[in-house]
Amino acid sequence: MLICYTPGGQEGVPHISSTPPIRHRAKAIILLALALCFVNYLDRVVISFAIEPIKQDFGLTNTTFGLAISLFAFGALAINGLSGLLLDRFGVRLIWTIGLITWSLAMLGLGLTEAWVFFLVMRFVLGIGEGVNFPAMNRSVADWMPPRLAGRSVGIIVLGVPAALLVGGPVLTTLIEDIDWRNAFIVLAIGSGLIGITIPLIYRRPPKSETPSPHVSWWILLRNPTLLATSWSFFAFGYVLWFGITWIPGYFEQTWDMDITKIGWFSTLPWGLACVFIPLVGWYSDKRMEQTSRIRTSRIHPIWIFQLIGALSFVPLIFAHSQTVAIIMLSLGIGFSMAANAPYYSICTDLFKRNAAAATGIMVTFFSISGLVTPVLTGWLTDAFGGFDAAFIMLAVFVASGALGMLLFAHPDRATQ
Repeated sequence: MLICYTPGGQEGVPHISSTPPIRHRAKAIILLALALCFVNYLDRVVISFAIEPIKQDFGLTNTTFGLAISLFAFGALAINGLSGLLLDRFGVRLIWTIGLITWSLAMLGLGLTEAWVFFLVMRFVLGIGEGVNFPAMNRSVADWMPPRLAGRSVGIIVLGVPAALLVGGPVLTTLIEDIDWRNAFIVLAIGSGLIGITIPLIYRRPPKSETPSPHVSWWILLRNPTLLATSWSFFAFGYVLWFGITWIPGYFEQTWDMDITKIGWFSTLPWGLACVFIPLVGWYSDKRMEQTSRIRTSRIHPIWIFQLIGALSFVPLIFAHSQTVAIIMLSLGIGFSMAANAPYYSICTDLFKRNAAAATGIMVTFFSISGLVTPVLTGWLTDAFGGFDAAFIMLAVFVASGALGMLLFAHPDRATQ
C-alpha cells in the first residue's frame, strides 16, 4: 500500500492509492524516450528533403525513389511483432539497446555508400533498428507510469515526431545544402549513438505492480476487435505521417515550383499544429479516463473524431489553385490526423498491460505496412496521373476508413464490464 497525493483529494491531505508514485527514474526514462523518438524521425526528415539530390545522384524516378522509402518500412514490418514479444520476454534495456546500435550503424552506412543496391540494403536494416523503438517506448510507459498518466506520458514522448519534423525542415535543408545529404546522415548516426548509450545507464528493471495483470497469448491479441480496429486506424494515421514525411517537399517543389529552403519553412506548419494538439489530446484522454474509466469514451472517440476532421481537410487540396490554400489545408489535415497519437498507444496499455509491447508491436506493424504502401503508391499515382490530386483522394479515403473502423468496431468496454 502506498501513500500519495492526487489532484482529486483535499490539498495537502494524503489518501491511499494502489498506483505507484512517479519516480525520478521514470521521468528520466520518459525524457530518454522523447529524445530517441526525436532523433528517430530526424533521419526520416533527411531523406524526405534529399529527394531531388538522391534522385539525381542515383538516376531515379519518383517510383524508384519510393522503393527506398518502402524498404525502410519493410524492415520495420519484419521486426515490429517480434520486437514486441522480445521486449515483453527479455525487457526493454537489452532489446532497445540492440535496436539502437543497429539503427545507428545503418544510418552511418547510408551516409557512406556510393552504390544504390547498398543504399537499399541499409534502408532495410535501418527499418529493423528503428522498428524496435515504439514497442519499447510503450513497454516503458506500461512499466514505469501509472495508468492515469499513460496518455500524457505517451503524448510527451511522441511529441518527438512532430518536433523533429518541425525543427528538421529548416535546419536539415540548410545542412543538406551545406554539407551534402550523405554527411547529414553521418551526423545523425553519431548523434543517435551518443544519445543511445544512455539506455543501459538509465534504464533499470521496473518496479513490480501490486496488482499484476495476466499474460495473454498472441492469438488472443490478434483476435481482439478493438486492437484490430485500432491497428487499421493506425495504418491510416501512418499513411498521413508517411505522406507528410516523404512527399511534402516533393509536392511543393513539383506542384508549386518552390525552392528547397522555402519548402523547409512552409513544411513546419503541419508539425507545429501537431506539437500543440498531441499533448493536449493526451491530457484530455487521461482526464476522461479518470472521470469515466471507459476506454471508448476517453481513447476511441478522440481518435475517430480527429481522423474524420483530418480526412475532410484533405479534400480541398484536390481543387486547390493557390499556394496559400494548399499550405493551410495540408497543415490542418496533417495536424488533425496526428492529434490523437497518444490514445492509440494508451489503448494497448489499457487493454493488455502485461503484453503492452506485443500489442503495440501488432499495432505498429500496420503503421509499417502504411510506410511500405504510401511512398510507392503515392509515387505511382503522381507519375500515372501527372500530379498529386489522385494521391490526395487516396489519402482522404484511407483516413476516413480509419475513423469509420474505430467508430463501428472498437468497443473495448463491452469486454471489461
